[in-house]
Amino acid sequence: METEQPEIEGTQRPKRDPNEIISLASLLTTTFDQIQSRSIGTSVAGIPTNFYDFDAMTHGLQRGDLIVIGGRPAMGKTSFSLQMAKNIAQIHSLPVCIFGLEMSREQLSYRLLSMETGIETGRLRTGRIAQEEWACVGEGINKLGELPIFISDQRNITVKEIIEKSEKIKKEWGKELGLVLIDYLQLMDGPPYETRDEELAKVVIAMKNMAVNLDVPVVLMSQLDRELEFRENKRPMLSDLRETQAMEEHADIISMIYRDEYYNPETIDRGITELITCKHRNGPVGTVKLLFEPQFTRFRNIAA
Repeated sequence: METEQPEIEGTQRPKRDPNEIISLASLLTTTFDQIQSRSIGTSVAGIPTNFYDFDAMTHGLQRGDLIVIGGRPAMGKTSFSLQMAKNIAQIHSLPVCIFGLEMSREQLSYRLLSMETGIETGRLRTGRIAQEEWACVGEGINKLGELPIFISDQRNITVKEIIEKSEKIKKEWGKELGLVLIDYLQLMDGPPYETRDEELAKVVIAMKNMAVNLDVPVVLMSQLDRELEFRENKRPMLSDLRETQAMEEHADIISMIYRDEYYNPETIDRGITELITCKHRNGPVGTVKLLFEPQFTRFRNIAA
């Protein structure tokens, strides 16, 4: 007998108008309904990513939240965020929009196919597929092709264009979006200001406004300052984010990705990735650990 899955809040509720001013009494009625449905297990607070320890900390990705994922190159921030997007589309049947400013649509599709099939990206790209693997490739393509995942690799894209493209997908599918993903902040164009820091600060503010107005979690990836490479302890901190002040003020969650084996090949934590949440507006901070399979650019939960 199949178990009915709890409803994700926000998928069935009326359209939220952030410009409307409403009474506290109305808000409290909605609040009570949410508390009641969560208490009996008919709904969950946010959108689960299927990374269990991360979901336990965040209660899922919340609609209207801006989530920043930071990391140095080769840490896995794109792979982690891409897998979150895939999980949300695959498990919850919610449309997700991916804006890849660094990688092409084709590169992102190869990564997703490698995650799905467990066949290395390099072999997929060169066609070095064993005879017995072709069925797996075909099945993976069919499964991914059914998912509501939409990818843009437009360079120098603006926030206005991201909003327009996301609203178009939302309208076409007739349901709330599950996620908007941007890879990554420092490649975006913003309104002209005297300094690049001011320009990107305005982009961060606009991203938070977009999350609220579209009522969707927005995941924004960010590079970290290269100065951390010269520290003895290379685990990232909040101050390592570029454009730190704007993100500290406006992001709801800031998480950093760190793999110790990248710097210390003899570490006992080989294959382990740390997801360090150093800001959480509505909950705890801390570190969760995931298994990383670099050949498939894929993360897995660590079994209890």
